Amino acid sequence: MRPRRSSPRRRTIVLLTIALLGSTYATLSCLPPAIPDQTGFAPLADLATGGQAVARLYSAPIPNIEAIATHAWFVVKSAEATTFDRWELLQTASGGPFGLVRRNLLAPESGVGADGVFVVAELIGPAAEPVVDFITDRSPTYPCRNTYFFLGPNSNTYAQWVLDNTGWTAELPATAIGKDAAVNCP
Repeated sequence: MRPRRSSPRRRTIVLLTIALLGSTYATLSCLPPAIPDQTGFAPLADLATGGQAVARLYSAPIPNIEAIATHAWFVVKSAEATTFDRWELLQTASGGPFGLVRRNLLAPESGVGADGVFVVAELIGPAAEPVVDFITDRSPTYPCRNTYFFLGPNSNTYAQWVLDNTGWTAELPATAIGKDAAVNCP
């Protein structure tokens, strides 16, 4: 039996479908992410000398997949401090003193290679103090500090772990792939 040859019409439809899917992916991956309203958040510099603890949850799009994936991190300071520390899980070639959990590898509000850094949520004053303490004291022992997978555990899994363990009811964006991954690493 001879193999059935596809008709020119069928080949055209298949090629058009492939082109349309490729064009859609290229368009979506280049769209800027929808950034929530930031007018309620003071500039970080204004919070440095206020004498209050500050905990901020940030997010930024990941390069080349901006429309579908974001990276989350925390920026914190104790009431006595005048500088901020950035805490996140960041995949890099080699680990630091806390594995892939990093403190101050990047500036507090710098993105991860794509435009669109935004504040997801913040706590100021007494409500921020237990969150700041938890991040500072427990991040170095995060159970998945030596593990990174695109779908999780990853930076968003770490951020959700902090939220879950501190009772902070902030919600990571839907694009925070990995936020629902289990934290059960060896």
